[in-house]
Amino acid sequence: MLLQWATLEPAGPANLAAIRFAEPVRVHSIRVFPNSAQPFAQHPDIVARTEPESFFLDVFFNAHPAPQPNGGEKPKPTNALVPTRLAYAGAAVEFQVDMGREYGTRLMVVKGDFQCVSMAIYGEVLQEPSGSPSIYVPRTLHPVEPMPLPRSLDPANMRDPSRIARELLNLIPNAPPLPLVIRLMLFLKPSNEDWDLPDFPYLHPDLEGDLHDLGLEKAFRLTTRPVPDDIAREPLLRFAQAVSRALRSKDSNSAYLVAGILCHAAVQHPEMARCLLETLDFEKIFEPSSMDELTLVRLSNAHWFLSLIRGIAKDANVDIETRKVAIDLIARIRGWSVLEDALSNTQSNFIEAVDTLKAIGTDEQALGIWLEAMITHQGIVAALDENPVLPTALPHPPFLLRLPRVSATHDEFIAFVRAYIGIASVLAVYAWSDSLSDPPCRERILGILRLWQGVDGYREILNHLMLLRQMTLRLEWNIDYEASVRNGDSDRIFPTRGGLDAEHILFNLAKDPQAILQRNVAKCIMSLRPPLAFITEEERLSMRQAAAVVEDGLSGAIDELLRPVDRPVSLKTLRTLRVAVAVVERELGEDKGEWNVLEDFWEEGSCGIVACLSDIFLTLADEVKTHFGLKPPGPAPPDLLPRLFNTCDEVLRLLLRLVPVYAVPGRTMRSLTVSVTDLFACTDQVDLLYSQTSPTCMAAQETRQTCFEFIRMLADPSLPMVGGKLGTEVVLRTLLEHALHPTDCDPAHYLLQSFCLVDYLLPMPDSKDGQQAVWIQKVIPTLLSELWAFCRALDTDNKAHFVKRLVQLDRGVVGVGDWLLLQELKQLAQAAQELDDFMQSVQKRALRQYQVSLSLRFLLELADKSSSASEWAIGCMATIHDIANTLAEALRTLYEQHVESPQLTRLVCILASLHPKFNAELRITFVLFLLRAVQNIEHAPEVSDHCLDLSLTILKTVPSENIDGDRLRQEAGSLLSRISEAATVDPATAQTLVSLMEVIIEKADGCPQLSTLDGLGLLGFKRLCDRLRPALPEDWQQRLDIIQTKFSFEDDISPAIPPTQLPDKVELSLHDLESLMRANIPPPSTPPRAALHQDALNLVTFSPPAVFRSPATTGLTKTYLNNDFRQLRQAASARQNTSRLPSMHVDDFESASSPTLVPLTVPLPAAPLPFGAPAAAEGFPPLAPPFNPM
Repeated sequence: MLLQWATLEPAGPANLAAIRFAEPVRVHSIRVFPNSAQPFAQHPDIVARTEPESFFLDVFFNAHPAPQPNGGEKPKPTNALVPTRLAYAGAAVEFQVDMGREYGTRLMVVKGDFQCVSMAIYGEVLQEPSGSPSIYVPRTLHPVEPMPLPRSLDPANMRDPSRIARELLNLIPNAPPLPLVIRLMLFLKPSNEDWDLPDFPYLHPDLEGDLHDLGLEKAFRLTTRPVPDDIAREPLLRFAQAVSRALRSKDSNSAYLVAGILCHAAVQHPEMARCLLETLDFEKIFEPSSMDELTLVRLSNAHWFLSLIRGIAKDANVDIETRKVAIDLIARIRGWSVLEDALSNTQSNFIEAVDTLKAIGTDEQALGIWLEAMITHQGIVAALDENPVLPTALPHPPFLLRLPRVSATHDEFIAFVRAYIGIASVLAVYAWSDSLSDPPCRERILGILRLWQGVDGYREILNHLMLLRQMTLRLEWNIDYEASVRNGDSDRIFPTRGGLDAEHILFNLAKDPQAILQRNVAKCIMSLRPPLAFITEEERLSMRQAAAVVEDGLSGAIDELLRPVDRPVSLKTLRTLRVAVAVVERELGEDKGEWNVLEDFWEEGSCGIVACLSDIFLTLADEVKTHFGLKPPGPAPPDLLPRLFNTCDEVLRLLLRLVPVYAVPGRTMRSLTVSVTDLFACTDQVDLLYSQTSPTCMAAQETRQTCFEFIRMLADPSLPMVGGKLGTEVVLRTLLEHALHPTDCDPAHYLLQSFCLVDYLLPMPDSKDGQQAVWIQKVIPTLLSELWAFCRALDTDNKAHFVKRLVQLDRGVVGVGDWLLLQELKQLAQAAQELDDFMQSVQKRALRQYQVSLSLRFLLELADKSSSASEWAIGCMATIHDIANTLAEALRTLYEQHVESPQLTRLVCILASLHPKFNAELRITFVLFLLRAVQNIEHAPEVSDHCLDLSLTILKTVPSENIDGDRLRQEAGSLLSRISEAATVDPATAQTLVSLMEVIIEKADGCPQLSTLDGLGLLGFKRLCDRLRPALPEDWQQRLDIIQTKFSFEDDISPAIPPTQLPDKVELSLHDLESLMRANIPPPSTPPRAALHQDALNLVTFSPPAVFRSPATTGLTKTYLNNDFRQLRQAASARQNTSRLPSMHVDDFESASSPTLVPLTVPLPAAPLPFGAPAAAEGFPPLAPPFNPM
């Protein structure tokens, strides 16, 4: 809400103005309006007055305590003034004010070098906080999607991406064409004298005059000026011939000068380079003996000497620096061809083409040559123009400069190239406008660059190109407000819009440690001096500290890494840490850099680099975890979390490079594994909580990939052993154990993320056989109990996937899958038995039923025909004795308790379809289940028919001695009873039932119980026959008549037991969960007092005084008078030690003489012992060494 509208005019020598609010308020923003502006459309009579056009404002707020929620104690009011600074550079600007929730204000004091200022103050009035709502009403937070760029500022979706630069160039009076600006600002670099000439920038070399006596040095100077675009071929050809004549008197500098001429020709008119190629004999000019580093550097922008350069790169006699430049030149030449091919070939190597563009963007001359070719070379322009602009614009260019690299389509690559061209051409115009000191154009360009820096895709390209030395220098000049004062007519320091935008660009650029690593960026940061328009003093000091690390080099970086990380971690600490890590990583890439790093670490901190980086990572990972724990995190800056992920990622990548070379102790390895798992779980939560395009989510995704790579590296079997154990075993054991005991997080989510890491860690089928052998022979057998505990905690789908992976890895060598299957069946059998305990609570019984349901789902997942482990699972159940017996026991228990579920029926059907593989005990169990399944009316008719056919087929194969007659006759009787009540019977079903009854009668010879059906009376059987006859052919009716004479029936029909349906899910209240998790400890009770039986075999209770007074008792007691007791205890015999050692037998103690304490004389040693040396006295054993846990 609008709190105040005011036009302030300062008073007094201190130039102060003040606003007093009627009641305490909390200010959210201050909006300053330019002179003559009308801020309110409803009130056109209100006109702003603000003079001068730009100034600094110091604003002070009186700190007024805000009312505390929940009746908290109200702080005492203070007279403290909280300062802040506003930099007004013109136009309508809104400044955000973060006052926090603890304080408000009633007074605002404004100080500055201004005449008047009109401002609108927005915020809220402080009120007593209302009580917490009694009912929680969730609200949907809609994600804030970034607004797309307008087409006029989106070069990635323009057919001519240089159009923005051309339009900006038109703002400058008498501006040259864009190609000429690119040549001058990015390549040729005119001298200071040329800038002052009246014909500048149209200063062209005189190639039409007399070139007869042209020398190489003069030819080189001629090419430093741009050739006219309309020049004819003849002057260029004469120039090339003159250079060729000058080479007749070749000396040691000839190759260097020719290389410079060719380098300049690369950015000139295309005919100049073509004439030089046709005229000069390069094999005679560039001999290997004359090729040094500087010559090759010049040739890096003239790609015509591939065969010669290859010879130099392979020549061992050439110095290392020259060979390195030759290798880079070969890569540049190859990259140019790949880049040109990628413009038209949809199957080209886009990653290599992007690498070429990235390398070009690090050198101003290379960038100038490439950019000039992309906008003037007819063939390249035509190839780029053949790619149409998509009707649906891409939201942003792809992230092709980020690591790790992502694949891109041809359309995305073309959009990236166009964005690259657009940004580079605008930077060339920016350099031109800054050199000519054209403020309107320069400020407009800086505003566009600041806009691009806030857009994904454009940000990466712009930040990469802003690292050029020229660009950072121009940022430094625009931010130097004091220099503006020195060069102007006024002595007043005031902010500018260009300086404000330059500060924004430099501040965002300094978030990347690779940017601060550049010397020119570090120098720009070190040159910052207050007052600044946007960068606060705290941020300036933070950036300065990071830049100081770069200037100090390796020693400064090591000092920062050895310093303990303060908690909570701040943005300042993270920036410095990231720069220090980048410095160390750069040093490791240098020759002998690894030795220098290790030596400096030992000299500075007496520790190894791996141990130091591990401690830093453990602290940072724990800091990340606090933001995703069960407790809500405290307030933090929005940039803190992405910077935390970035720092963890960079430290991990450095460890990824060092750990394979320098082994880590087992304790450190376990700690790293736990922290990486914690960090990995946090990255998944970021994916759920944040927008996919947010910086936090993008940083977390990069860190997640690094976690994968680090865990895989840490568990590499080829690494040195740790404490006699493979690192693979240590890492896998830690993952499995810690997944079951996480702290301060959602255990289900943490378990799932741990499973992702374990699944990624296991070798894939196409990995090396040697690696798989190590895992299955040396690692897995030592972790069976941990594997089973981890497997039990997983959900059904992931458990089945995990077992399949282990079976695929094992290949029957160790049988780890067999063992896990056996343990699962044992758990199923135990849970099935506990279902019979009706003394347990309803909630516990529901959990047991759900446990049985989950086990059946798991077995079904393995045995299903679509499963890759189906053959293995069924083979284990059929051939392994323990597994078959346990399966039979579990199924038998489920059958006896009348358990029913769709999963159980499907599992039995799958196993029964392969009944020849199973023993007779399991086959008869299958029959019983199938007959019961036919009675379930919820099953589809085809399922019931399939079960009935299977039961008949299997029953024929079961010997009579293996049939459980009582259960079979009960199930058969119940089935026939249900069918007798059906309205109609299908003919096929009727014939199957007749065949089933015939088989039962046949088996009754060896099992007499089968002749008497249970659950079906005589009347019911007759009714069944009446139902079956209409559906049977005549011969089958005769067989049915024979069957009627074979069966007998029980007089008492057993009542039907209702089935127990297994639930698909279980729902419990928090109270039920608490009662289930509470230990079942019985309340304490006093044991009952046993009655005394006075008989001959028991003790007789009598009074002790009676014993003492009995005349028959002698020696048991004695009456002492006066000091008799003390006198007796003073005797030597009374002071003997009469206690035995705990380890001495009673008989030995009684037979041994009682030891007497005799004083011993300890002789002094002949020579003094060193301090701390053990000395043993006579008669006493030496002391053990001291225990020092530190």
